[in-house]
Order: sequence, then C-alpha cells, then structure tokens
Amino acid sequence: MHWLADLLGSISRSLRPGPSPLAVGAAARAVVAAGIIAGFGVLFGDLQAVAVAYLGAACAVAFVGGGPYRLRAVGLAAQSVGAALGIAAGAALPWSATVVVVTACLAGAVSGAIGTIGPAAPGFGMMLSIGVAFGQFGGATLPWWQQSAWYLLGTAVVASATLAPWAFQRGAFERQSAAAVMEAAADLCAVAGTAEGRAARTRLASASAVAGTAGPQPAAELVAFAAATMYADGDPVPPDAVAAIRAAAAQLRSGEPVSVSYEPPAGSPGLHALADALGPAPRRPSASYGHRLGAALRSVMTRNAVANAARIGICMGVATALTVLMHEPAHSFWLPLTVAVIVRPEYGSVFVRTVNRVCGTIAGALVTALVLMPHPPEAVLAVGAATALGFAVLTAPKLYALNVIGVTASALLSSSLAGVDPVLPVLRLLDTMTGAVVAVVFGYLLWPATRRLPGVARLDAALDAARSYLDEAVKEPDARARWQVRRDDAYRLAHQAHAGAQAAAVEPPPVSAMAIKVIPAAAELEDLVDAITAVAAARDVGEPNLKRVAMIERRLSALESVGA
Repeated sequence: MHWLADLLGSISRSLRPGPSPLAVGAAARAVVAAGIIAGFGVLFGDLQAVAVAYLGAACAVAFVGGGPYRLRAVGLAAQSVGAALGIAAGAALPWSATVVVVTACLAGAVSGAIGTIGPAAPGFGMMLSIGVAFGQFGGATLPWWQQSAWYLLGTAVVASATLAPWAFQRGAFERQSAAAVMEAAADLCAVAGTAEGRAARTRLASASAVAGTAGPQPAAELVAFAAATMYADGDPVPPDAVAAIRAAAAQLRSGEPVSVSYEPPAGSPGLHALADALGPAPRRPSASYGHRLGAALRSVMTRNAVANAARIGICMGVATALTVLMHEPAHSFWLPLTVAVIVRPEYGSVFVRTVNRVCGTIAGALVTALVLMPHPPEAVLAVGAATALGFAVLTAPKLYALNVIGVTASALLSSSLAGVDPVLPVLRLLDTMTGAVVAVVFGYLLWPATRRLPGVARLDAALDAARSYLDEAVKEPDARARWQVRRDDAYRLAHQAHAGAQAAAVEPPPVSAMAIKVIPAAAELEDLVDAITAVAAARDVGEPNLKRVAMIERRLSALESVGA
C-alpha cells in the first residue's frame, strides 16, 4: 500500500497554496469588467454575442496578474490573437471529423512548440487550441468573423479596466523591480561568506527573475553579477560597498540614473566589477533584447519543444475526436478546453494540473448547482458570474484549484443567463472528468518520458550552457564574441533546472525521488555558474584563476551523472 500513500501525498502537496499574496486589485477590476458584459446581456438580451464576449473576458483575466503593465498588455494581446485565430479556423473550416481532428492536432502542436519562447507565447498557444475548440463546438451561429470580433471586444473590456492605472504609473514597476534587485544584491553582499548566503542568493535570483519580465535593467543586472562574484568568492564584503549598492537602489526608486562613486580596493575582482556597475557608463555589457530573442528562438528547436508539440497535439486530437463521437450538443467545447489547460508546455506536471483542475471543477460545479437550485433571476446570475470571476483572479496566485473554482462557477452561471439548466453543472463535471482522463492517459501515463524527469528539470542542457559560459569567461574581455548570450543561457538554464526539479518533487514516484536527488545538484550548478562569473571578473582585471577554473571543470564533470 506504499503506492497509495505516495499517491495521496502527491495529491496533498499538489493542493498546497503558495505564498503569493491575493490579487485584490486585479480581482476588483475583473469583477467590474465581467459585470459590464454580463449586465449588457441581461439588459439587451443578445445572449449569443454576449456569451462569446464573456468567454473573452473570462479568458483574459488569467493574463492580468502581477508584473509590469507592458507584459500584461502583451499577454492580453497574445492570448486574444491566438483565440481569435483559433475561433476563425474552427468556425470557418469545413465540418468533417477528419478536418476537425486534424485542425485540433495542429493547434495543439503549435501550442507545444512555442510554449517555451517567452511569457506571452504559452498564452497564445493555449488560446489557439481553446479558440479552435470553441469555433468547432461552441454552438454559436454567428459568422466566424463576428465570433472573433466579440471575443476581442470581451478582451478589450478587461484590458481597459485592468490597464487603466498604467497611464499614471509609467515605469513604476520597472524602477521598483530594478531597485529590488539592488536591495537583494546588497543583502547578499552583507552576508557573503556566512551560512545565510545561500538563502540571500536565492532571493537575489527571484528578484532578478521578476525584474527580467520588465525588460533589460542594465545597472541592476550588472550589480547582480558583481554580487554573484562576491558570493562565489565567499569573502566578507566591506560595509561601504554594501552602502554604495543601497544608494544606487535609492536612486532607481526615485527615478534617477544610477551613478554612485565607489573606489574598490586592489585585489578584489568582485568589487572592481561592482564599481564599474555603479558608474554612469559601465564597461561590462548587460543583457539585451537581441540576445534574449535568440535564446527564445533556440528554445523552439530543442528536443523538449518537439516533445511538447507531439504530446499536446496528440492530446488535443484525442479530446476532439471524443467530442465528435459523442454527437451531443450538451457536450460542447468544455472537454477539449480541459485538455488544453491541463497539458501546457510551461508546466512540467500534467499530474499536478489534473489534480487541481478536477478538484476545482468539482467544487465550482457544486457551488453553481446550489446557486441554481432556487432558479434565481438573471440579474442575480450576472452578479454571481462576475463575482465568481473575481474570485478566480483573486486566488490565482495562491492555487490553481481555487482559480478553477471561480472560473467554473462563472462560466456555468453566465451560461445560465439564457435559462437555468440545473443539469448543466453535472454535464460540465463529466466533460472535465473525461478531459482529465485524456490528459492523464495520453499526456502522462502513456507518454514515454513519464517515468523520467521532465525536460526542464534535467541538467544536461544547463551543464552544456555552463561549459560554454566557462569557455567565454577564461578569454580576454575583448575576445568574448558571444559573452552576453552565453552568460544569459547559463543562468537561465541553471535556474530553470532548479525550479523544474523542485516542481517535479510533488510528482508521484519514481519522478519525485529523482527530483529530490537532482535538487541539491541543481543548486550546486547555480553556484558553479556564479563561480564562472567570478572567473570572468578576475580575468577582467588581469588575474586569471586557473585553480578555480580546474575546480569548476571537475565539479561540472561530477554533475553529469546526476539527473541524466
């Protein structure tokens, strides 16, 4: 019975809320946007058009969480374009079983292939699949272009409500996130060489990841690399250096350009790198959009991207074929939608998504059934749908299952505006369970890599990137032809492997056991990447550290047998 205990333990860990705060502001704006659309349907009775617009609003709220407004706008645009294209393809193409299934497969393959490009690409891909399913099975009699237009209108309502503060907060997130990187770097330097260093380094990595969503932050990035160098050296950092970093953070918060005068002592490459980063014209290059674009394009051609394309394409094809075979209008696009939101390229675990999706749908369906029992008036249903959508946005940062409760209740209540159907929650629950079975069987149990670590948790690509970074680091500064891209790839893949292994630790055995073994190795690889940064900083001041280079090469070789 050990397997049952392991399974129950994995389910329990999958339903554990995260530490992120509730999205109160975003939830309030989502309620307003959803209420406008649902109220329009109640007042004017054009329920078919309103249903498509409400779908646009319900899907859009998933892309208006935290982060810079620029990124939210890009996410909203990407998902709406993906959905509009999918709806057009699903509604306009000739209706036949072969065409319907092949279209769904192709949309799923695109979703999987581009899912690792960047933060907006998974939303485009997922909504392309969902849009195709809605165009095929949504039951709307509107022309395809009107369906796409109403979906875009629903997204526009949400965008107007959620992006309005952007006009008064231009650059605020960028400044605050860059300053947070500086503060985290100062905290790391303050405890360098102590037992608290590892936790501080993790906080700096998290702050850097958040700031990275806002685009290049040259001063913050260079200070972070200097702090990583001093963390790798393990020597105490002078208090005046820490004070200089905090002064730079204060400049960023106030909107001033970073310019802090700091004179480093001789014999400290990390402090020399810090002095350069704090100056008004640093010599050392930071990251750039061009190099990040190159990294994104390279990710599409990886084995992991091809595997994602095949897996999602197959799952969407099976889900669509089952929907066709049912020959029942009540079973609309909810079944393929379930598969599309569970089997996603940016999430390594189909198991975790399935557990949350099923539990959330059951709870949402039960809540909706209780609300529908007294046959409430349309105005009450509209308020309930908007409130449920607000709950979905409010709890999304905490746990996916809570988000699903709100989305399910909102969708079912809005669907009942045309007439209360007490059986509807049961039908949607059956569709969800069927879709979850498809996702688990074809995307998990029968998938060849199920009993191995997910690609994002494996160390092979990260080790290759670290070796390439080391090859650049030992060169003279002027000879580093691909310095930025090598550095960015090394850090990105090392952090990705660590985060992927931690996420895989909640999987059922044997994957969880493999992940637990890889986690310390991935943490060590992150430290080695910092050590390579320290090698480069020493080389910049004419102090090649051959002993450290040899140590890094030995440790990289030792890690090759872990997580392979």
